Amino acid sequence: MAPFQFQDTKPAVETVALLEDLRTVARHLGGASVTQDAYRHHGKFSSTAVKKRFGSWNKALAAAGLPLNSRTNLSDAELFDNLRTAWIALGRQPRRGEMQPPLSTLTHHPYVRRYGSWLAAMKAFVAAQELSAEESLGEPASPKRSRFPALGLRFKVMLRDRFTCVKCGRSPATAVGTILHIDHVVPFSKGGRTELANLQTLCDGCNLGKGDLSE
Repeated sequence: MAPFQFQDTKPAVETVALLEDLRTVARHLGGASVTQDAYRHHGKFSSTAVKKRFGSWNKALAAAGLPLNSRTNLSDAELFDNLRTAWIALGRQPRRGEMQPPLSTLTHHPYVRRYGSWLAAMKAFVAAQELSAEESLGEPASPKRSRFPALGLRFKVMLRDRFTCVKCGRSPATAVGTILHIDHVVPFSKGGRTELANLQTLCDGCNLGKGDLSE
């Protein structure tokens, strides 16, 4: 009998176990696509082992029946819409490491690919929003009657108000748990328009506190 015999103390994980763990992490994240960073925090196995088994991270997601998180044909509008949602939720500029579920449906990678760096992407986004806001100030009010402002208009209002409640000064960036609302200065029920000049940023407490009195 040989004096030394190799014993594999780390047998290969079965493919079915890897796929099921990917699905488990996706459910934990609320059904969103699973980024490698998110999997490293919540998964049982190594993300490197997953990539080696399937050839790439996206191939592993596809095998698990999960949406891909690194599309290469994203439009500027899709990139900006996703970034706008994350920015509103945080009340400040997102950091690239924060761009993962549930805050963001996209990682920072497509932004870096498109603009060269994360900060360059932020500059391009802010420039686009500020230009849009300036243009909207000179536009006639839309005849369409809609109580709820679109996401782009919500961002313009919050950007103008520096992502803080205009009544109490609270912001998600400085007071954890603060939720910002967009409120009509002249109530919608009294003819107030859903346009930049007639909208303001309020925290949930201030907005709910005034709701019955104004609208």
